[in-house]
Amino acid sequence: MQSSSLIHSAGRSSLWKVFWMYGVIPSNLLWAAILLMMQQGGMVGAVRGLLLFLLAYTAWIVFAVWRAAPNAKDPRYGVLARALTVVWAINTVLLVFFLELQLLR
Repeated sequence: MQSSSLIHSAGRSSLWKVFWMYGVIPSNLLWAAILLMMQQGGMVGAVRGLLLFLLAYTAWIVFAVWRAAPNAKDPRYGVLARALTVVWAINTVLLVFFLELQLLR
């Protein structure tokens, strides 16, 4: 399935499912894996690969939440989910940047 069709299908999904099941839980599991690998050391290539994947996944989830937001029963939840996801994405980009700086040293 192409990413554009994944985003399109996410637009038909319920907001809670896209936000929690596709966004929050997998993102936190990815972060946990990255942090565990960094603590163990010696896996710089694998960590960089996961960081790159996390950036791409974060971009995808922003678009998926944006498309699913109108499906919320209360429009305020759609606005809140969009805002939280954008802030999460900014946080992810900044953390990836600083972790990459740490990996370079």
